[in-house]
Amino acid sequence: MIENTLRDIPETVALATPAVVRTRPRPLCLLCDQPGKVLYCAVSDWLWGVDGQWNIRNCSGCDLGWLDPEPLDEDIFKLYSNYYTHGAPPATRFDALRKEVLNRILPRLGYSRQPSAGMLGRFLSHTRSWARAAAMEVMDLPASMTGNLLDIGCGSGEFLLRMQSLGWKVAGVEPDRAAAKYAQSRGLEVVHGDISDVSQDAAFDVITMNHVIEHVADPVILLRQCAKRLRGPHSRLVITTPNMRSLGHRWFRQYWRGLEVPRHLTLFSSKALGKCLEGAGLRVQSCRTETRMARMIYNPSTCAKAGQLQVGTRTDFRSATKTAAYCFQAVEDLWVHFDGDVGEEVYISATRDGYL
Repeated sequence: MIENTLRDIPETVALATPAVVRTRPRPLCLLCDQPGKVLYCAVSDWLWGVDGQWNIRNCSGCDLGWLDPEPLDEDIFKLYSNYYTHGAPPATRFDALRKEVLNRILPRLGYSRQPSAGMLGRFLSHTRSWARAAAMEVMDLPASMTGNLLDIGCGSGEFLLRMQSLGWKVAGVEPDRAAAKYAQSRGLEVVHGDISDVSQDAAFDVITMNHVIEHVADPVILLRQCAKRLRGPHSRLVITTPNMRSLGHRWFRQYWRGLEVPRHLTLFSSKALGKCLEGAGLRVQSCRTETRMARMIYNPSTCAKAGQLQVGTRTDFRSATKTAAYCFQAVEDLWVHFDGDVGEEVYISATRDGYL
């Protein structure tokens, strides 16, 4: 949520009536400048209720998707008036189990951490779904890379605190003033603003963007800014973003949770994100798709397909829906072995061109 988007979200946005979001047409692909085909027409915001209807275009050559029309830069904040990004995440009954699995995965990544003694955590740490989800809690970064880390769109700072506890020197950038203040109150070095507010003299071993780049109208500009702040040949830019080629998108189409109209301005496949990185002078080191979000995608997408609104605030999904979500997760976990492109999110690691 950085370059060309959320420059400064007001700490409190009080709107007595639905805000009118001013827009401009965006018919052309930013990578090849060719007209995109309308993939979905007149999609509404069934997650958080932003007023208006939106089209999604797709360039078949570049495999890139985008919002058309797109909001004007100065109206971007209106898309987030009901979007809460700060504060500690709500506790769930699975938190202790997730922590137990994480404590078993961290030593496999080289971190010094005493594994829990629980047998269930030990078993789950050897299942692909739980093991990969745990590794992604640290963006799959091994201890051998420990150094200076910048997290773009760091929110309340949960990820930064986790990495700091593992020996990383951390800093963050966050455009939401309230979220930035909250992270700062936790003792974290967080800049309120965007990547351009981080000195170009600053150099980082790792820069992370976890579900941020899709909020940006021109991701290549953002990626170029990141490239300028990578330290050297062993530095990495690590990105996760919803995958347009995922099983969830194929199944739910315009009701796929990953579209998040109208806050997701640009949508990626592995191919499209790779092209954006190349255009920014970066080279892909590794790329895959991850399935950890399959259940989270399934529940709200099912509700939206049934015509329900304000799904973004829902946690009380029907038991049958939650059961089906576990089945969907299992299918995706299996399918990804045969088609590596079906995971709900793209995970990609890149370095500056010329460093490899």
